[in-house]
Amino acid sequence: MKYDERIMNVCGEIAELVHPVRIIIFHSKYALAGELESFKLCVIVAENDCSKIEQKIYLNVECDVPFDVLVYNREHWNSLMNDTYSFAYRGIMNGGVVLYESE
Repeated sequence: MKYDERIMNVCGEIAELVHPVRIIIFHSKYALAGELESFKLCVIVAENDCSKIEQKIYLNVECDVPFDVLVYNREHWNSLMNDTYSFAYRGIMNGGVVLYESE
């Protein structure tokens, strides 16, 4: 599937800024006319301070449409992948698409 250029640009900027393990898009909203209105990304990182990384992304990455970012560290993400009832497993991994992967 081809994604809007703005989504891919944000993904690229995040990859350069925080060097994540993986970036997954798990939601995008489009107007009836087909114009992108917003999107949500999950960023998985090796570091433990997810709130600091999330803040860094919001302060340094700009986009003309609203976007949300959820940041998980790799260990926590892996543990959530073993819980089939978790939002990370059901809502992100099974409903999302990997846009970037460093491994």
